[in-house]
Amino acid sequence: MNAAELPLDEAQRLQCLAELGLSEPPAEPEHDAVLDGLVRCAAHLLGFPIALISLVGERRMWFKARYGTDAIDCERDPSFCAHTIRGKTLFEVPDAAADARFASNPWVIGETRLRAYAGLPIRLGNLTLGALCVGDTVPRRLDAVQATLLVDIAKAVEAWFAHRREHVDLLASQARLQAQAELLGRLSSETPGLLFQYRSQPGGSGELGFVSAQAEHIFGPVAPLRPEGLRVFAERVHPEDLPGLLNGMREAEARQQPWQRLFRVHLPGAARPTWRSGRASPSLQADGSVLWHGFIADVDEHIEIENLRRDKLAAEEASAAKSAFLSRASHELRTPLNAVIGFSQLLLLSQDEPLAPRQQERIEWVLDSAKRLHQLVDGLLDVDRAQQGRPSATDAEPGGTRTVTLLYIEDEPLNTLLVQEALRDRSDWRVLHAADGSAGLALAKAQRPEVVLTDINLPGLSGLDVVRGLRADAALAGTLCIALSADATPGQIDRAMQAGFDDYWTKPLDILALAGRLADALMRHGH
Repeated sequence: MNAAELPLDEAQRLQCLAELGLSEPPAEPEHDAVLDGLVRCAAHLLGFPIALISLVGERRMWFKARYGTDAIDCERDPSFCAHTIRGKTLFEVPDAAADARFASNPWVIGETRLRAYAGLPIRLGNLTLGALCVGDTVPRRLDAVQATLLVDIAKAVEAWFAHRREHVDLLASQARLQAQAELLGRLSSETPGLLFQYRSQPGGSGELGFVSAQAEHIFGPVAPLRPEGLRVFAERVHPEDLPGLLNGMREAEARQQPWQRLFRVHLPGAARPTWRSGRASPSLQADGSVLWHGFIADVDEHIEIENLRRDKLAAEEASAAKSAFLSRASHELRTPLNAVIGFSQLLLLSQDEPLAPRQQERIEWVLDSAKRLHQLVDGLLDVDRAQQGRPSATDAEPGGTRTVTLLYIEDEPLNTLLVQEALRDRSDWRVLHAADGSAGLALAKAQRPEVVLTDINLPGLSGLDVVRGLRADAALAGTLCIALSADATPGQIDRAMQAGFDDYWTKPLDILALAGRLADALMRHGH
C-alpha cells in the first residue's frame, strides 16, 4: 500500500496500538472471552462462516479474535481490512473473485476461497485501530438487518477497546503515582525535618494523612499511626508551649493564613526539652474541612549556633583560637545546608519527572526553611572572608589530563551551587568560588585561574572593578573574563565590555550547556 492510500492519521493510529500493547500478536495465544463471543455472535447472527476482529499494523494485520479460521495474521497490503480502515462506514465486497482489487488476494485464491466480505472500522476516539469483519465462501451481500446487527456488534467491540484504553491509562497512572510516592518517600527521608498533611474536620476532629519518615527524629519513637496519632505528637510538646501552639493553629485556620511557631518537645529519655520550629498553611476544602500542609524542623542546633555566635563575639576579644574554632564550626554547618538548598532547587527545576503541585509546594517549604537556616549560620561567621588568602589548591589530574580552573565570583549561594553542580562530574574543571569582589580578586592573584566568571553587582568591589583589577595585573591580564548578570540592558553590556570583559552572559544561565559554552569561550580566547 503506497503512502497515498494510508489513513491520514496513520502515525497516531500506530502509536495508539503500541500504547495498548496491540501492535502485533502475542508470543503465546491470548483469548478474550468477550471478543471471542462477539465474533461468534457476528458469524451466527449474520449467517457467515468466518468472523474476525483485525488490528492493522504498519506492515501486517493480526486477529485479536477469530471464528471460522485458524489464521493468526497476514500481510497488510492486499488485505480487505486495510481498505476498511480508510473509511468510516461499511466496506463490502460482494464477490471478491470479480473485483480486480482482490481477485489475486491469498484469501481468495488460497485454501479459504473467500468470496464475500463485509467489514466495519473499529474506532477508538478519532483513531481507527482495525476492523470487525465477516466473510463467506460464496458471493453475497448484507441485507439491511444484517448491516444493522454488524454495526451494533462493532459498537460493542469499540466499547471493549475503550475499556482497554482506560485500563492501560489507569495502570500508567498507578505507576506514575507509585514512582512519585517513592520519590516523595526518599526525598522526605533525606529532608532535615518532618513533612505532614493534616485534615481538620468541622467540630474539632481531624486525622493525619501523611507524616514523613523524620517523625521519630522530630518527636521521638512513636507507635504506628492510628486515628489518635496526632495526640501522641501533641503529648510530646512542652506543656508550657502546647496551648499557644494549638491556639495559633486555630487562629490561622479561622483566618486562612499561614501558621508558624517555635516550641519545645520532650523526647523520651532526653535530659532536657529540645526546640522545634513548625510552619504550615491551611486550605479550606469544599466539604468544609481544612487541609494543612506543613513542615516541622529540628532547630535545637540553631539555638546552639546562636550561642556559638555570642561566644564568638566574646572570644574575638579574648582569643584568636576561639575565632578559628567558630569559623570551622560555621563551615562544617554550612556544607550540608548547601546540599539541601541546591538539590531541592535542582529537583524543582527538573523537567524529566515534573512534580505534582502539592509535592512542589512541599519542596518549596523545605527550600525556604533551609535558606533561613543557612542565613542563621552565615550570621555566625563570614567564612568567605576568614578563608581569604588561604584557598585550597587542587593539582591537575594524574596522567597528563589538563585541568582548567574556573573562579566564580557570586554572592548568591544558590547560583554558586548550580554552577558547581553543572561542572561537578567534569574532571577537566576545577571550580573556585568567592562571595564578593575583594575576595575574588585576592583569590585570582593567589590561584591564577584560566577563567573568571563574575556577577556585576557584588558586595564591595563590583564586577567591573574586579575585571579592571585583573587587567591591571601583568600576571592576570590575559585571563578569560566573562560577566554574568541579570541586567541585559545595552548600556550595562557596553560598560562591561569597555571595562575589559571578553564576553557578557545574562541570567538565567543554562547550566546544562555551561561546560560546552565555557569550552567554546576558551577556544575563542586562544587556550
